[in-house]
Amino acid sequence: MKFKAVRLYNEDGRRVSRMVEQSLDDLDPGDVVIQSKFAAVNYKDARAVTGVDKVITRYPCIPGVEVAGVVVESKDPTFRAGDVVTVQGGRDFGMRRDGGYSEYVRVPAEWVGRVPEGTDPFESVAMGLAAYTSALAVEELLNRGVTPDKGPVLVTGGTGGSSSFAIDMLAGLGYHVVASTGKAAEHAYLRNIGASEIVGRDGIAGGGKPLEDQRWAGAIDAVGGKPLDQLLRSMQQRGVVCAFGNAASETLNTSIYPFILRGVTLTGINGNHPVPERGSAWTRMQPGGDLRPRHIRTIAYTIAFDDLKTHCDKLIASGVRGRAVVKFA
Repeated sequence: MKFKAVRLYNEDGRRVSRMVEQSLDDLDPGDVVIQSKFAAVNYKDARAVTGVDKVITRYPCIPGVEVAGVVVESKDPTFRAGDVVTVQGGRDFGMRRDGGYSEYVRVPAEWVGRVPEGTDPFESVAMGLAAYTSALAVEELLNRGVTPDKGPVLVTGGTGGSSSFAIDMLAGLGYHVVASTGKAAEHAYLRNIGASEIVGRDGIAGGGKPLEDQRWAGAIDAVGGKPLDQLLRSMQQRGVVCAFGNAASETLNTSIYPFILRGVTLTGINGNHPVPERGSAWTRMQPGGDLRPRHIRTIAYTIAFDDLKTHCDKLIASGVRGRAVVKFA
């Protein structure tokens, strides 16, 4: 049996991805073989496919850290042929071992999670790591006392997949959500998924002083760099910033004053957990949960497998919104 996959190669120091023809014997070993139906496109995946950064550390390797599909073969009694399952996240899948950009994947059974009842494979991957990471951030805000009555919450990188889900979830809980974006043409989209206000990338803080006017009770930052510095300098007393992205920069130059004079908290959010290891945030995202996104099919959309490389180029150039999901034929 032959099938298509995207493989990343290291050719004289250049990272190059190609669509190739594979067989099961070409895949890394594992207990469960899955026929892929959908695979998500994260910023990390786009960096891998385009070769922009050293996301993958083993060559050749199939990128893609999320996939959903149907079990066709299992050596583990936990799963049987016909089961609808998903593989998302973990330290190795799609980075150090063959990942989801393949019409068939083979993985250890402990990486596999069942698609919850009431959620189809598309929705499971459409939410996936993006919505789960945002759900962790929302939970963190709540656990640290940033409730809707405390004031506005800012979300940076508003049109990105994770940020879009964060806006959706926060608005569903009754927060006054302010979205930050540099894309003037996407204001209607942001309001549609729950943003009450929209500010430009330079509208987060009023100026360049170490401390600016206190504006935000909480914030979810998906970009890092200068916008994160602006956030910290304009947080309310004892405000909380949850950070998980680096689209603007992976470095941060800021002042100590927000921390020692206003008691601001900066907490990192890492959502790279396999589905079987996820806790309350994942449960709350399922049908009937209070963090279930209301606009999954507005935020997420499908692309053809053959269009993956083109889409990844656009994602790196900030030319897309929401969350793309590869639909396998």
